[in-house]
Parts: sequence; C-alpha cells; structure tokens
Amino acid sequence: MKLFVFWTFVLVSIATCNVDFSDLKCTKNPVDLVFVIDSSSSIFPNEFVRQLEFLENITGALDVGPSPDQSRVGVVSFSDEPRLEFTLGQYIEKEAVVSAIRRINYLSGGTNTAAAIGLAADSMFLKDNGARSNAKDVIIVITDGESFSESETKASALKARERGIVMLAIGVGVSVNVNELRLITGVPEYVYQVSKYEDLRNITEPLINKTCIEIQATTSIPLPQNDLLQNESTILESCGGKPADVLFLIDSSSSIHRNDFKKEVKFVKAIVSAFDIGPEKASVGVSTFSDTFQSVFQLNEFTTKENILQALDHVPYLRGGTDTGNALKNIREYGFNMARPNVAHILIVITDGLSRDPADTLLQAKLLKETGVEIFAIGVGPFIDKKELRNMASSSKENFEYNFNVFTFDTLKSIEKILVNSTCEVAKQQMEDFPRCDIKNPIDILFVFDSGSIGYQASEIILNTTQRFKELQFPDTVDVHVGVISQSCVSDGDVPFQSLHDNFTVGLSSDKFASLVRRSRTFGLSAENGARSNADQIVVLLVDSLLTKTAEKEIIELENVADKLYVVYLSKWQSTETILTVSTSTFLLKNIADTGLPDFLQKELCEIDMPK
Repeated sequence: MKLFVFWTFVLVSIATCNVDFSDLKCTKNPVDLVFVIDSSSSIFPNEFVRQLEFLENITGALDVGPSPDQSRVGVVSFSDEPRLEFTLGQYIEKEAVVSAIRRINYLSGGTNTAAAIGLAADSMFLKDNGARSNAKDVIIVITDGESFSESETKASALKARERGIVMLAIGVGVSVNVNELRLITGVPEYVYQVSKYEDLRNITEPLINKTCIEIQATTSIPLPQNDLLQNESTILESCGGKPADVLFLIDSSSSIHRNDFKKEVKFVKAIVSAFDIGPEKASVGVSTFSDTFQSVFQLNEFTTKENILQALDHVPYLRGGTDTGNALKNIREYGFNMARPNVAHILIVITDGLSRDPADTLLQAKLLKETGVEIFAIGVGPFIDKKELRNMASSSKENFEYNFNVFTFDTLKSIEKILVNSTCEVAKQQMEDFPRCDIKNPIDILFVFDSGSIGYQASEIILNTTQRFKELQFPDTVDVHVGVISQSCVSDGDVPFQSLHDNFTVGLSSDKFASLVRRSRTFGLSAENGARSNADQIVVLLVDSLLTKTAEKEIIELENVADKLYVVYLSKWQSTETILTVSTSTFLLKNIADTGLPDFLQKELCEIDMPK
C-alpha cells in the first residue's frame, strides 16, 4: 500500500507540476493559515495526493516567509483522531512548507472533524507555535463526508470562531454534509463545493482572493483575560495624546437576539476600555435605534471610564425595525450638540441588516459626513448590505479602514484592536488638519444689518455663522462674544438726553444703512453695549444693495475705529459686478446657508495681528 501511495504521488505530481499560480500572489496582509485535511478511509490515496497538491497551490500563492508581514502555514490531518502535521512556526520558508506538505502520510480511518478543528484552534494559534497577533487567523477545512457528530463539529467550530478565527470549509463529492459545512463556517459565502478532488484546482483562485482580500477586516486579535483590551498604553500610543468625541450608534432591532445585543454592548465596552477617557482626552456617548432613536447618554455626560462602563451595563434593548436613516438624522441634529469644537468627531455604527429606507440612510449619512463627522460602519452577519455600509462609512484612507464586516456577534471581538487604532488615526489626522490660530485676545464680533430689508435673512446668516463658530478651531483662551446692530427706523436713531432749550431735533434721513454704520461706531463698539476693552473688535456689515456715498463715508470712519471690518454682500440682491470695495476685506455670500462665511472669518482672524 505504501509503495502504491508513493508512486501515485509521483505520477500525480509529474502530471501537475506545470500548473502555475504565481500570479495569484497575496502580499497585502499576513495570514496565519491552518489546513485541516481529511485523511479518512473514504478518500482514495490518489485523491489524498490531489488534496496535498491543492495545499501546495494555496501555499505558493501566499507570501510565505519569516518576516512579520509575511504569511505562515500549518497543517492538521484527521481520520479517527487528528494529527498535528506541523505548526505555523515549524517551517517559515515557502520551500520548506511545500516539502513538509509533500511528506504528509495518508492515515485511513473515520471522520473525526470536531476533534481536528479543536486541535487546530487550541494548538496552532499560540505564540510558541509561531502565531502572530498582527496576522489573520484562518482555518480551511477539507472533507468528503459526514463527521462522527454534527453537533460536536458545530460546537468545535463555534468555539474557534469565538476566538476570532475565520473558518472556511470545502466539501468534496456527493456524500458531503453541506449543512455541516455551513455550521463550520457560520456564513454560507465561506463554503465551497467541488465534485471531485482534482476539481479543487478550480477553486484555488477564488479561495485565495477570499483569504487575502475579503476577510481582511477580520484580523485576529488575541484578547487578554476578561475579553477587554487592557494594554491601553500600547494601543493608545498611536493616538499621540489627541482627544476625540466618539459616539456609538447600536442596532437594537428585533432581528438581533437579546444575547447578541449584549455582545454588541460588550464590544462597545471593549473599545471604551482602550480609550483614555477624560475632560481633555476622549469623550464617549451611546445611542440605540430600531424604529425609534434613543440617546442612552450624551458626550461629556460621564468624564471617567468607570462611569461609562457602568452606564453601558444599563443600555435598554428596544426591538422593532431598522430605521438607520432616522437614527443618523438624530445623530446629526442632536448627537454632537455636546461635542467639543476642536477635536475629532467620530460615529461608530453597528448594524445587522438592511435599513428600512436605504435612500434616506445614504442621504442622512452624507449630510452627517458633510458636518465633519467621520463614520465607521460595522456590519454583522449574512444579511447586511455591504454596498450600503460602504457608502454609509467615510472614505477609507491608505492606513486605516472605515468599513468592517464580521460574520457573527461573537466575532466582533476580532476587530476591536484594529477599530481602536483606526479611531486613533482619525483623531490624529483631524487634529493635524485643524488650522492653527495664534490669536491671544478675546474677540468681539458685531454684526450690522438693516432689519427692515433683510431682517429674517440676516438673522439666519448670523445664527448659522455663530453655530459654525462653535465648531471652529480657536485657542481655548480666546473667548468670542457676538453683538448685533439692526434697528434703523431713523437715520440718527440714537439721541442723547439734552434740554429742550438746546434746539432739540431728530435727524431724519433716507439713508438708513449709513445711520446703522454710524451707530455701530458710536455705540456698538462701546463699553455701554458690552464691548470689552481687552478684546479685538470685529465688525461684519451685511449689505443687500448698492452703498450710498454717505454710507461709504461712514464705513471708512468705522474702519478707523474697529480692529477689522468686513463687508458681506448677499448675492440674492447683489452681483459681483456691483460690489464696491470700501473695506480692506469683502465677502460674497452665495446663499443663507453658506458655511463659507465663518471659515472665511476664521482664516482672516487667525492670520491678522491686532495688538492692543
């Protein structure tokens, strides 16, 4: 028999030695890959050789080698009992791995799949056996029949997946138990079937792509005791001390079992445990959603990690539909109300299914991202819409991802560390992108407009601008005050107290705006109106028509008093051809909701030097 096996191996190897899979190189991410191969009596010796050839092809396509960013391969074979053929660290050069695969002997016997998976999960992915924390942990099971016990195989595979190991299964022939293969992987897309062992070569390319690309987000992260990320100093070192305001949006719809909802919350607790929480550090808020939206606790409501973790023990389970769009709308309108203006704003969404209204979900995600919020989207299970999640998430950067897909709520733990690191990268990048401002003094900003002609529009512009100013990057020492001058029923609207014998008069003029500018100079920037002597005094004139000569003269007088003066023309009434430059700085407002004005003002204010 041994002689027959040997010659069969030689003949098959000669017949297939010209097959070249070198163009399928997988080099982007390291993999710790363990093959669990069937060596039972139902497999003929020549078929067993075909199986080994398949292992060679997969190994040849991987970038196997000794460096940390290269892949490693181990093998477990099984019949009545499993046998560890070689560990991940036993052979770390590709040629040595291929030679070791060719030396694997055929066993014969029964099909104890459960024991083989258990041996691979328990023994292979250990540091002493060559496993690495930065590599994806993957098991590929190949079998041609039913195991001794479907329930034991299911339990053994589930235990492996709970450790963050990605399970793929290949069934060969007509006698294979397809349901058992699905129980092994936990997701149908990770099950492959071929009619005979020589057809394994037909799935080489798709299996390599699956291993190298599609399961990239499920990088295995061995967890410390109590399943929380406790080595915070190592994890947070990449944050560089940059603070962030992080909101979690947790799916609490009926499609999520109560136990799985608890696993969602446990995942959030693990992420929070990795953050450095505090008033000048990270801040966390949590909301849930189904048909409705519920804010569990807001940003800055709790300032210590212990209080946040305690609050997470009482997150309510809602049940209902999956109205993701409504949840994102609420996050945009209310979620970041308590956020700090000068730190990264991050939303982490966890969901297990399609949203009720996909179009609204994408619209609300787009509007939220336009406010500067970075969105991480995590999909759990086989019923997610991967395209919807990708569009919901922010655009991925070269050094980190915004979109993750995992197969079960148990495997959420497999992305804990990579999500923490990505969040830290966002915090670092956004803080670096915020413009620096060297202003040291407080700022008084006075808005001036004719309430008779543009009262409503001007009010909206001022409210939009002040709201956006709260989000802009000013030093903490810079206190900004805002005032308004808008009443202009008469030209010389204010008259000081004087005797009736002093020829008391009320000046009347058709040039209302000129009188507003004059009032801004004589009263608006005075201590009586609340202006501060130690503040840089800024005046913003909102103009809706051509300026008269009198108004131009008053603006020049006001410019001599104010530290900085800006004339903002409303394009609804004003064209660029009719703009008169009477100030050192002018700005054309395109529409009422235009957010360019506060950005323009911040840039102007941060670049000017206004000594007192």
